[in-house]
Amino acid sequence: MFRAHLTPSTKQRLAAGLTSLVQPLDVCLNKPFKDRIREQWNEWMVSGKKSFTKGGNMRAPQLDVLCKFVIKAWNDIDAETVIKSFKKCGISNSLDGMEVDYLWQDEEKAEAETTPSDTELDPYDDCLTNVSHKM
Repeated sequence: MFRAHLTPSTKQRLAAGLTSLVQPLDVCLNKPFKDRIREQWNEWMVSGKKSFTKGGNMRAPQLDVLCKFVIKAWNDIDAETVIKSFKKCGISNSLDGMEVDYLWQDEEKAEAETTPSDTELDPYDDCLTNVSHKM
């Protein structure tokens, strides 16, 4: 098993709990990939060819069927999603960081669209309600 992420030198450079933020597969790809595998599994459970043991237990799908699940799930993921996952983790071919910056612009735009406008008042804003915190 590959355990390079457990070496002391790696732990010094990468704080605990950050791997899910800096590994492209964790950031953007694992969930859609697993969702697609699950969809195919469910479809196989409903309508796939099955065999049973003498005791009546259903056997797992054949290896070739499972491999087809993986191939289809991977092929269903758009190449742009893979590229974006690397850029979102700060891994790109652009040395000036421009490719990384454009990703966050999309999120900032979406966030700006969902945040309240300046004309809406927040009743819990201390500045608006003149609440003083005397100690």
